[in-house]
Amino acid sequence: MELAIQRMLIVSLFVVGVSHIIAPRAWAKFFIELREKGESGSIINAFIHFPVGALIIGFHNVWHGVPIIITLLGWGWAIKGFIYFTFPKVGLRSMSRVSMERASQFAIAGVIIVIVASVLLVDLLWWSAG
Repeated sequence: MELAIQRMLIVSLFVVGVSHIIAPRAWAKFFIELREKGESGSIINAFIHFPVGALIIGFHNVWHGVPIIITLLGWGWAIKGFIYFTFPKVGLRSMSRVSMERASQFAIAGVIIVIVASVLLVDLLWWSAG
């Protein structure tokens, strides 16, 4: 199951990362529109992060080697989702940092996300070859 989660996350991170690089303004607009929904926007953001985090926690409890990145991401997304669900005003404060003028930060994040996906892919291929 751990390998299936790793494969799913590699594909997901790659697509989301490339999207951040190619369309940073669309991502900024998305989060601005979520923020404009008020506390409902925080809940929507929680629904994006919490289920993925919970899936990883449930099926990828790996605490060694490169795959620990996946487990840490899962816990981070689950905690983020929990906070956005239970304390929506905290989520709104976090989303308040997003602006069209700072949209380029999504492209920077996208590069980091693609690098993480690449590291996980290399680890998967290395592990599969060995």
